[in-house]
Amino acid sequence: MNFVEVNSNERDAFLDAIYATLEKGMAAKEVVCSITTGFRVIPSMRAAPGLNPYHASVADIGYGFDAVHGTINRIRQGETISLVKEMLVFDLDTLGISVKQLSPNFELAVRKVTPDVFYLVEQSRQLNYQIEVRINEAIKLGRALLGLEWETIRKRIENIQAIPRL
Repeated sequence: MNFVEVNSNERDAFLDAIYATLEKGMAAKEVVCSITTGFRVIPSMRAAPGLNPYHASVADIGYGFDAVHGTINRIRQGETISLVKEMLVFDLDTLGISVKQLSPNFELAVRKVTPDVFYLVEQSRQLNYQIEVRINEAIKLGRALLGLEWETIRKRIENIQAIPRL
């Protein structure tokens, strides 16, 4: 497979680092998802305007983590994929888009919470930050792996990312 112009050991080291980074982000995402689900039983948050979009953003990130892991697993197994670099850039860049949706939706969801849930709100805020750090770290590793090609590929795929999901 002609993935990039680096030896397979170097490529695999980058892919392993991306995978491990996102594993740490996934752990934080799992806790956030549980807390977010619990937010629905808190009267002051139940009808908060940002709760459903926030929950959807957290779910998108979970799907994004799975997508990156799936792409990396396919590469590791030696599967020949015609657009493998595009898949990796698409998956990582889409995670970057999803993480940008977390904060505004979260802030809407927690705007009028009562003091009894401040602790959960602060925990979620910290976990959201951990997720963001891990995603940004994974993107940075992907950029390092692909070098200048990253931006060329990202520009080619941005129109596909703009297609709304039904």
